[in-house]
Amino acid sequence: MSEFIDRLLSRLLIVVAFLAAASLVAQYGFFLHQRYSGLVIWLDRGIISFFIAENLIRLLISREKLVYLKTHWVDFAFIGFLATVVISLRFFPRSEIVSASLAKMDIRSVTKAYIIAVQVYIGSVLFLKTIDANRFVARLNLTAPQLVLVSFASVIGVGTLLLLMPRATATGHTMPFIDALFTAASATCVTGLIVVDTGSHFSRLGQGIILSLIQIGGIGIMSLVAFSAVAIGRGIGMRESAMMKDVLSFDFFGEITKMLRNIVVITGICELAGVLVLSRLWARDFATPMETVYYSLFHAVSAFCNAGFSLFTDSLEGFAGRVDVVLTFAALIVIGGLGFLVISNVMSVLLGRVRREKPGTRLSLHSRMVLISSAILLVGGTIVFFVLEAGNSMSSLPLDRQMLTAFFSSVTARTAGFSTMSMAALATPTALLMVLLMFIGASPGGTGGGVKTSTMTVLVATLRSILRGRPNVEFLRRGLPQDVVNKAICVVLLGFGLVFASTVAISIAEGRPLMDVFFEAVSAFGTVGLSRGITGDLTTPSKIVIIMTMFFGRIGPLTLALAIGQRTRETSYSYPVEGVMIG
Repeated sequence: MSEFIDRLLSRLLIVVAFLAAASLVAQYGFFLHQRYSGLVIWLDRGIISFFIAENLIRLLISREKLVYLKTHWVDFAFIGFLATVVISLRFFPRSEIVSASLAKMDIRSVTKAYIIAVQVYIGSVLFLKTIDANRFVARLNLTAPQLVLVSFASVIGVGTLLLLMPRATATGHTMPFIDALFTAASATCVTGLIVVDTGSHFSRLGQGIILSLIQIGGIGIMSLVAFSAVAIGRGIGMRESAMMKDVLSFDFFGEITKMLRNIVVITGICELAGVLVLSRLWARDFATPMETVYYSLFHAVSAFCNAGFSLFTDSLEGFAGRVDVVLTFAALIVIGGLGFLVISNVMSVLLGRVRREKPGTRLSLHSRMVLISSAILLVGGTIVFFVLEAGNSMSSLPLDRQMLTAFFSSVTARTAGFSTMSMAALATPTALLMVLLMFIGASPGGTGGGVKTSTMTVLVATLRSILRGRPNVEFLRRGLPQDVVNKAICVVLLGFGLVFASTVAISIAEGRPLMDVFFEAVSAFGTVGLSRGITGDLTTPSKIVIIMTMFFGRIGPLTLALAIGQRTRETSYSYPVEGVMIG
């Protein structure tokens, strides 16, 4: 009997979850007539009643009630929260404390407060139910590369539909489908290329959707859902752990849960620190404290996720002379681009030294490779940019501003997308330098794109070994496996092929200078977001090409590496070896 009830509740849950999602979209995404608004409120009450009844019934039919309470504590916590809110509003509707709290939140009625409480509960429960969907996906016969592709494509699809809602755009603006798709793809792929101004074209709801897509795209939908399962005590099974091991490119199977926690904790700490610092720096730049916090939150998340989306029309050009603001953005961008594995490794080493553990944790070869290559690219990019542009676009700036602009341009070219100067003003040699930095991008396992710093380092080490006549590829007195070298070569070749194909396609559709088109294609592939001012004027075919380039640029190198890394069937034969001429 209990099994029948469980199956029945599971099937009803799918229907109710769909109705709850429709209710949220209808209320916040569309302008409803008052008559329909009342119907939606009654629908919300029915949905809430079902969720409460479902959890109570499952608790009653459960054989181990304490275990069920432990694994579903979030559901019952929200039920308790809802009950507290309803009781408070029922018995203390005219309380001065309640009235003052509602006024601060700009809530004019008790009914509105009730609806908000209901919607918060529904949204939270729906998110938790996606964990079961994740388990369903994990049971499908999908490889890790296929899972990455499907998850990103699904998020882009949902984001596109949400951005098409009437309330997602500001008053007087409309949103064509192609522009909604472009924006959703750019946000999910943490690129930052825009066809409409984010700050003026979208409402607060639309900007919130974009910010959510950025956060999901930066962390990764699979990592986010898997962490939620761990956080509320439901855990992830062996198959899910194996899948996440491939998705995260993590070698230690038993530490997947720890790595998931590190990803979310590092993201939360860095973004919170960014919000606090920017709120302090921008305290006098906005009319109200809430506006200051809102702008700080949006830009902190966008910077750490290397997205490049800004609510300012000119990106960060208005703050080009503010050293504190520019360096704060640079720190968030660099940390987000290093990769969660590297950050975790560095934190473990630092904690080990503070605790004086013997033997202490040491930096892995991957961490040292990423840190060294990132430092070389940042310093080298700054110097070359300064030399090339000091007498050109930066000739009117004082020396300190020139150095700051050169440094930030070197930082932001590594997939960030923010700018303190116009990219169209760059000379051709400088634009080519930016193209190289954008193509290389950030580091594996981070929030940035490109072919990755470690990939280029492996290729440089390979060239060095060949020129020295050594049979093995070496870096920092460590030998590199041949399969790693093969992956690096394939990633770079496929990346270059994608950029070349995109450049040719856009050049055919647009009558624009080749440098501008090439710059745009590399920016899309590296998920950078920098542009020489042609994105908003692209035709629909070119927008589709850029969307595809952003999508494959975000998941392509990773998907390729995972696909190559899978085991293949061994054969009992080999073909004769014959040499060919090279060079």
